[in-house]
Amino acid sequence: MRGLCLALGLLALSSSAVDAQFYSGGQPKWGPNGNGLLDHEDDLRWVFFHDAKIIADEAKGEYRATFTPSLAKEEGATLSITGYMLPVEASTRSAHFVLTRRSAGCPFCPPNEPTEAIEVFAARPVDYTQAPVTVEGTLHLIARSDNGLFFRMDKAKVG
Repeated sequence: MRGLCLALGLLALSSSAVDAQFYSGGQPKWGPNGNGLLDHEDDLRWVFFHDAKIIADEAKGEYRATFTPSLAKEEGATLSITGYMLPVEASTRSAHFVLTRRSAGCPFCPPNEPTEAIEVFAARPVDYTQAPVTVEGTLHLIARSDNGLFFRMDKAKVG
């Protein structure tokens, strides 16, 4: 009986703490927008890249990727995918950046996996933005990389 009372007491304390902290006035107050929602729909095409297996070769100072046959046949294909720009140059306008599944600056998001980043070479320079962007270009698979990027998109258009 004593254990049941303790469990019910802890349940009551935990639910009231959650209500007070996150749901003031019955409306969600968490997440990157303060409304309990992400700022975009996650592009499920990112999951396709998880088929790549990444290993680190410390002796050679490089990373290697192996691609499944279904992923390997996408080499040279046109791909359109939505993600976040991660600048690689000290400029607000560039034709070279990394597209990631989740915003690197989001304190509520888990970090990106090595398979959730695509090096992009756009057809022309674009302005950096923190909002999600859709990028379309020619996909290339990179089997050996010293910087940990295993996918590249050339001749990309940013929309």
